Amino acid sequence: MKSVSVVIPLFNEKDSLEELYTRLTDELKKTGLDSEVIFVDDGSRDGSDEILDGILRKGDRVRVIRLRRNFGKSAALCAGFEKAAGDIVVTMDADLQDRPEEIHSLIDRLREGKDLVSGWKKVRRDRFTKRFASWVFNRVTNLLTGVPLHDMNCGFKAYRREVIEEITVYGEMHRYIPVLASYKGFRIDEIPVEHDKRKHGRTKFGMERYVGGFFDLLTVIMLTRYNRKPLHIFGVIGVGMIALGIAIEAYLTIGWIYGRWIEDRPAFMLGILLLIVGVQCMSFGLVAEMVAWATRREQDFSIREDSGPVKNPRIPRIMKDSKA
Repeated sequence: MKSVSVVIPLFNEKDSLEELYTRLTDELKKTGLDSEVIFVDDGSRDGSDEILDGILRKGDRVRVIRLRRNFGKSAALCAGFEKAAGDIVVTMDADLQDRPEEIHSLIDRLREGKDLVSGWKKVRRDRFTKRFASWVFNRVTNLLTGVPLHDMNCGFKAYRREVIEEITVYGEMHRYIPVLASYKGFRIDEIPVEHDKRKHGRTKFGMERYVGGFFDLLTVIMLTRYNRKPLHIFGVIGVGMIALGIAIEAYLTIGWIYGRWIEDRPAFMLGILLLIVGVQCMSFGLVAEMVAWATRREQDFSIREDSGPVKNPRIPRIMKDSKA
């Protein structure tokens, strides 16, 4: 690892940019790596572009990417990832709640053999409602994905380059990058980091992001666990419904044999409904399997290392001009 790129997505953070750049420059010098700083202005309207112009004039290892409007954090990160040239890519927010002085800790953990290292804001400097919502979000995500990170949504992360080259970030998937990386087989870890109070401005995210985050979580689960085998989830749901429907109808049938009427009982209609919906779920799963097979675009695996072509004298060479 010889170089590091720091990608900073921002939206209306003009008051923190000068201090952030100064502290970041001092920290990057200590790493001993060639470095670049990439600011991605996600459609700021508070004068952040003027501050960034001043930073550009001061630094020769600074790059500014300006998006035409506010596309969201995932889009800003994707734009930064595409332009980053470093062997290591560090992401952090521009609000100074992440400390630039801790970048070396993330890089040191990468050097220990990890592919992605996430910050863990063990002590959060936010109001209680936000801390509680974050706790619930992380517990549910851990339970459903099996990725044991305490702070999935922390924007302070360090990646080996191959991670960002293999993972596509879109929509609001930035908070689930560790899940996508884990699915690919990358080694992930986390370290505690300090979380400072916001000095300027206000947060750009409200409680509504957790509602959208839940839907994104369902999307990630489908993309990772069931992307190539959708029948496994729809089939399980369908079989469960069919089994429950059969059990209900069997119970009512036994009662009918002993003289009890079943036509006017709600359970009779419920059992029929479960049978119909169960069959539909299984059919939908089969159709999804065919769609997944027909639209397959990428491999299901990620190669960590390839030693090169096999040199085995017992395997005859195939001449380039030979024809099958």
